[in-house]
Amino acid sequence: MEAFLAITFSFPTVIFSVLLLVAVIYWLVSLVGLVDLDSADAELDLDAGTDTGGLMVTLGLQGVPLPLVLTLLFLASWLLSYFADLVLGGLFGSGWGRLLFAILVIPGALVAGLLATSVLIRPLRPLFRRAYQRPLEKQIIGTPCVILAFNERTGKGRAEAHRDGAHLILQIRGDSPFARRDRAVLVEYLADQQAYWVIPEADFLSGSAG
Repeated sequence: MEAFLAITFSFPTVIFSVLLLVAVIYWLVSLVGLVDLDSADAELDLDAGTDTGGLMVTLGLQGVPLPLVLTLLFLASWLLSYFADLVLGGLFGSGWGRLLFAILVIPGALVAGLLATSVLIRPLRPLFRRAYQRPLEKQIIGTPCVILAFNERTGKGRAEAHRDGAHLILQIRGDSPFARRDRAVLVEYLADQQAYWVIPEADFLSGSAG
């Protein structure tokens, strides 16, 4: 038990211990109803339609809520870091060699943890498939958004929108001269581009959009 606590609260394992503790606190808070899991999951399970979702797809982590992905990642990384320190840490003494070993363990545990997490979530995806069959793309049509960035030449950009408490960062397309912080409305989902067509909010409200 003494060795377990020593490794758990020593560098580098302590980093993952703290992250795992944060994840545990999050789930405990969610159990008492202080966190709206549906809103949080809706924000973070958008697949390639958002920047975060695109990264999750690239890493093979899509299809389940991000809080669950992070919890599994922190747990896997903690286990890898703990056993790396337990098995190999004693070989490097307590000097610079030990410090270098600890520094190398962090990215190694994260990369291996990502691989392990991508495997662990595969059997979990069917459990969430019904809840996450991408209904959000149709649900948020007509939702106002704020332009974050827009290239008038290419007609591409990003915008933020809010839906049931969820903060969404979306890829957008349009043919209007949008500037940063302009208000627009999502009017169509472009499945082939995994983006949303937007028009100025004033045009949407006046019905003057062509």
